[in-house]
Amino acid sequence: MAFAEMGFKIYATAHTAAVLNANGVNATVLYKIKEAEANPNILDYLQERKIDLVINVPIANRQNSFSDILTDGYVIRRQAVEFNVPVITNLQLAAALVDVLKQKGQNGTTIRSLNEYMDDLPWKRW
Repeated sequence: MAFAEMGFKIYATAHTAAVLNANGVNATVLYKIKEAEANPNILDYLQERKIDLVINVPIANRQNSFSDILTDGYVIRRQAVEFNVPVITNLQLAAALVDVLKQKGQNGTTIRSLNEYMDDLPWKRW
């Protein structure tokens, strides 16, 4: 996983961590929010600002009863938002973030507006 290769610490719930670890990605297991009495759990890590980004892709078009709407993934995403932790909910955006992070050292330290970047392009949309 590219995030691990860049030195980011990976946290995951038990099943996700098992898959990651089986594929050579070192992931630390956190218990789910519904298991709040168990430690370490994801809610504690979100509250304590130990997590800087949540990548949680919801399962599309799942037919559930009303009582099943509060899935673990939904609760994790919602709690992340409550604690002002950015959430990525699709794999394409996660891949784009990886690409940007890999290039972060190549862009220098100058901060410019989008218009300034556009002025340097051979073509311009506005």
